[in-house]
Amino acid sequence: MSIANLSTSRDNRPLTASDLARDILWLLWQCVRVPALLLLVILEPVVSFVLSALALLGVLTAFFWKLVGPPHFPFFLVIGISLGFELALVLYYALLRLLGAK
Repeated sequence: MSIANLSTSRDNRPLTASDLARDILWLLWQCVRVPALLLLVILEPVVSFVLSALALLGVLTAFFWKLVGPPHFPFFLVIGISLGFELALVLYYALLRLLGAK
């Protein structure tokens, strides 16, 4: 292999500064993406259980207190918070999908 082969890319054009910058950015992205993905995948069962349980508990609590509780119970606030927990879970899975994409 000659030095001329090292200074050209696969499509036989010379490497430029933008090619080098793109490759460095790709390598930095991999250095951030892989550890973050590993951490999120390890935490996924716990996060999924906790967020789903909080959402379900919030909905059940809201309906229980709406039926038998005080007249000024903040029903829609509690339902909104419960839906927020489910939205957080959806965003968590979207983040996993983003970081897992090649």
